[in-house]
Amino acid sequence: MRITKIVFVFLFVQLLGCSQSADVHKEAGEKILRKGWVIRVKQGKLEEYKKLHKNVWPGILKKLREVHVRNYTIFYRDGLLFSYLEYTGDDFNADMKKMAADSLTQEWWKLTNPCQEPVRSAGDGVWWADMEEVFHMD
Repeated sequence: MRITKIVFVFLFVQLLGCSQSADVHKEAGEKILRKGWVIRVKQGKLEEYKKLHKNVWPGILKKLREVHVRNYTIFYRDGLLFSYLEYTGDDFNADMKKMAADSLTQEWWKLTNPCQEPVRSAGDGVWWADMEEVFHMD
């Protein structure tokens, strides 16, 4: 009977966890939104893309910090780029609009965008396609 109760409590806690937003978490009192995206690298553009990211402009890094982005990483595998970041602000959409409106960011994207193309499953007008978080461990 005791084991049955433990299993029930475990399953109940798991179900409660699934009902919450999968990508917003609190860490030491700080709200963190984790984001993952995917995009294709155009044929023949990988080395150019890598070269650009070995020397990201300081102003781009500064703007990312200003819009509450941290722990930003881009991975590559089999023609795909996977981007991961953590957002600690209060309004992700507003901060991403600020980033997009920044003239230096627009200049950076003029260099990086020709290296990329959306994945087939991305919606109309979507560049980097959102990914669903299915697991996280701190």
